[in-house]
Amino acid sequence: MSETPIHLLWNSHAGSAEANQDVLALFQSRPDVTVHQPGSDAEARKLVEQVSRNGAQTVIAAGGDGTVNSAVQGLMHAGATSTLGILPLGTGNDFCRTLAIPLDVQQAAELVDVAETRQVDLVRAVNDSECSHFSNMATGGNTGQFMDQLTADMKQFWGPLVYLRGVVDVLSELICYDLTVQFDDHPPQQIEALNVFVANGRTSGTGLTVAPDASLEDGFMDVVIVRDCEPIQIAGLATDYALGDYRENENILFQRTKKVRIESDPPMAFTADGNLLTKGTVEFEICPSALKVIVGADYVASPNLPT
Repeated sequence: MSETPIHLLWNSHAGSAEANQDVLALFQSRPDVTVHQPGSDAEARKLVEQVSRNGAQTVIAAGGDGTVNSAVQGLMHAGATSTLGILPLGTGNDFCRTLAIPLDVQQAAELVDVAETRQVDLVRAVNDSECSHFSNMATGGNTGQFMDQLTADMKQFWGPLVYLRGVVDVLSELICYDLTVQFDDHPPQQIEALNVFVANGRTSGTGLTVAPDASLEDGFMDVVIVRDCEPIQIAGLATDYALGDYRENENILFQRTKKVRIESDPPMAFTADGNLLTKGTVEFEICPSALKVIVGADYVASPNLPT
């Protein structure tokens, strides 16, 4: 059996770790908690798998989305018998937002003893014989390389399409991907695309709403594909996002699905909760009710479903 029922995985390199040393000290003083400060993601995954196999009741991931992803990988390798808790020390903390976990670390820490839990879905990603899981979202395509040019106001207006704002004057630098996309067992579709989101949670990129109706408990993923389009149409996409539901725009393909297979030319790189997937054909599949997690008081399974 595990020496203590609760194991805290503290990422000392996370954005607000230094500012929350009092929270760390509080957990270190508790006889029912063992604190670990792994030096790498690989060490974190291995550690979580080990303590879970040894009978840990709860594993708390204190860090950003990457730390949470490491904990998820370890828990799934161990058979997902332990409950996952999260302390949001990172900059994104997007999975926390869907779980309604307070972004104030002290308030989030108080949830550990309240321990209201839900059984939530995860997504399995398989490519080149590699298999991994993620809890929140995978993004692929033209993301990241222009984000440092963007202001907070731009991000608020453009939402998940904000990466396009970073290249609105240099559109020749955008890559158009020729995709072959198969949803569930339906015939494959040919799509020219700029970006792909595979969503289990609702937000990405530090709170930008990608899939507003996504549920962690419905057994489906929300897939959002941004089609290749002209500059004026890109501006229209942003306006639709700011005014309402951009998913109704003709340059957006939205599909709720249990499985999706994506081939791309050129190969599209995906990042899943901070974990870079190998370029190439990738298949995403929902894993219903895969993991028990601690949630906040305001958590709802879906904006359109009862708790």
